[in-house]
Amino acid sequence: MLKKIILIQLALLFLCLTNCNSKPAALKAVYKKDFLIGNVINHVYMSGGHFDLLKKHFNTVTCENEMKPENLAPLSKSGEYKWQMADSMVNKMKENGIQVHGHTLIWHSQTRTWMTSGSPQEAKENMINHINTVLDHFRGKVVSWDVVNEAMADGITDPSDWKSCLRAESGWYKTLGPDYVELAFRTARQADPEIILYYNDYGLNDCNKAAAVRNMVKDINDRYKAEGNNRSLIDGIGMQGHYGLWLNVNDVRASLEMFKETGVEISITELDIESRLTNSREWGVNRNTVMPQEQAQQQAKLYAQLFRLFREYKDTIARVTFWGMDDKNSWKSIGNPCLFDGELNPKPAFFAVSNPDEY
Repeated sequence: MLKKIILIQLALLFLCLTNCNSKPAALKAVYKKDFLIGNVINHVYMSGGHFDLLKKHFNTVTCENEMKPENLAPLSKSGEYKWQMADSMVNKMKENGIQVHGHTLIWHSQTRTWMTSGSPQEAKENMINHINTVLDHFRGKVVSWDVVNEAMADGITDPSDWKSCLRAESGWYKTLGPDYVELAFRTARQADPEIILYYNDYGLNDCNKAAAVRNMVKDINDRYKAEGNNRSLIDGIGMQGHYGLWLNVNDVRASLEMFKETGVEISITELDIESRLTNSREWGVNRNTVMPQEQAQQQAKLYAQLFRLFREYKDTIARVTFWGMDDKNSWKSIGNPCLFDGELNPKPAFFAVSNPDEY
């Protein structure tokens, strides 16, 4: 058995070395017939080698922070919105033929306190005004939006009543109750009927949390269509992929099957794979290290398994978006989770994604 393992590892190493000596394929070309390939953008990624990689490999992007409520909304209710940073990024993507996905309109985190404060009527008006203002500003420039982000609680045991599974500490929930989710989507649909509306959340490889999201999407969409509308209110589910070597890919498969039942499109969002066996909460950039070869190969193998799975569901998956270009600038840099190392060299993970059938 040990001899067999060593032979497999040597074969993987040889494959990586062979690939490293060849010109890396553009990921967007590799998956052209399957789904869009995206990445996050921030001020670091907008120039130099980072931007060169972005243009070469990706055809869709998501702003890491620049479109979140606290980055756009004013400090006080009477203040002015801050568009400059987000506009510069969106305009540069348009110039280079790269689609932009908006992230995010309504979230419990990174949101100005005044937005969820006051009476229920005041909070409702704040939500409606924010969604209308943002969607009107980016009309025709952003093709899809995460309307509501991470509304579900962790540790769900009974997903049958999705409203009871919502994150109770959210300012929106405290002021408006569980109906705030549907209000946000109805407001967004009315504000810009042309864009694709997403619900986005992490931990959806957990069957109970995934079931709660499925039930929510189905309930809201069924009632919306019963009113005579010929399309869904929630167009898509964003399945965040903040994973590690602990991941069981079969759990992802089960959730994809579950979401497929809703009839909406699915996107894999915020994909990164930490090279650790435990789910860490150690965050921050500039903490990357040189990966041991064994870890690098384990990470590559898991990326390959995921992309083989994603291709199986290509008729349902619209987009796969990584959450970071390189290990140094990743929000989880300590886990070396990206396809490129801190010097922008392709890792075994990159070659696993570009040719998953060989891993």
